[in-house]
Amino acid sequence: MLRQLPGILLLGLMVFYWQSVLHSKESGIGEPLNLAVFIDGQVSVKEKGWNNFAPVVFGSILHAGDLLRVDPASQAKVVCSDLTLHTIQPGTSGIPCAGERGILQMSNGSLISPTRSWTNDGLSPVVLSPRKTKLLSSHPMLRWTPITGASNFRVIVRGPKLYWITQVATKNETPYPDSAPRLESGVSYKLIVETSDRSSSSEPGPDLGFSILDSKSAQEVQSAQKQIEGLGLPEGPTQFLIAHLYAANGLNAEAIQRLEVLSTRFKAAAVERLLADLYLRIGLPRQAEASYLKSLDLARGEKDEVGQMMVHLALARIYEQTLGNQKAAGEHLDVTLAIAIKIGDNLTTNQANALLAEIQQAGK
Repeated sequence: MLRQLPGILLLGLMVFYWQSVLHSKESGIGEPLNLAVFIDGQVSVKEKGWNNFAPVVFGSILHAGDLLRVDPASQAKVVCSDLTLHTIQPGTSGIPCAGERGILQMSNGSLISPTRSWTNDGLSPVVLSPRKTKLLSSHPMLRWTPITGASNFRVIVRGPKLYWITQVATKNETPYPDSAPRLESGVSYKLIVETSDRSSSSEPGPDLGFSILDSKSAQEVQSAQKQIEGLGLPEGPTQFLIAHLYAANGLNAEAIQRLEVLSTRFKAAAVERLLADLYLRIGLPRQAEASYLKSLDLARGEKDEVGQMMVHLALARIYEQTLGNQKAAGEHLDVTLAIAIKIGDNLTTNQANALLAEIQQAGK
């Protein structure tokens, strides 16, 4: 049946499957986000539709209706989407979180658009930050990729009524200074970085700019951040939760900044996975690939089967949809399928099988 489908319909099915497979539990913007923030001993979860339990680790996403199993002499702490902290004692129980939307929400960080048509040769600067983001700060750090042989950059921030320019030597970042024109909320700006003969503006794609969050929304985020800081958790979990809060409010650049710092001193697969998700959200698949691979190594050490499954799906998507490497995509999907079968995740098993069939068909 699939072999008889027209090319356009086949492509449409591919996009549908990618969007439904990758992070299927995170696909709905606004859905409540509940996170395991502390695990002591053996803790496992059985989601609705699963046949078996799988390990819970730091950063595991939990859903209303899931079944938690905490072994004797073990303990778990869960932060619900309403920013309440719950300690789970030994035994089998449900998730102590309401199903309605809260402050922490799913944010669809991994849904990207293919960029195969643009191959950066490494000679053109690529804006790293801020791009595809809202900002709390009106004086962000401006960052871009290093260029071999280039030691001077012209850095431009432009908007409808703003054109600011400066020269930067030997560095790949510079702050937007207090002396520069004020950035207003609700206005779209764009960072452009140029060498003597190349410009970041050659990168195709919409919405590569940034804007400042309005004051009401900023106050709400800052209030929620204070709630998180008041939970009394260690620095690692606290910063991880704040990054999720920022991501849910479109503050991609500032979430990434926190995670980049956090990942150097707090080694957890969930931290690298969220960082990779956000790199994908802002259209930086190579940076996402590197963080996903780090997350995969950490997830193996944590014996985090669900985390490994999520990362293999993400890498498969990067290799097929963005880099055009169907062989690598198929290999990651094979591993995804093996893990899904092991934990009895029938939904992911069916989706991965369907996607593998699509990739195999496209390769014929």
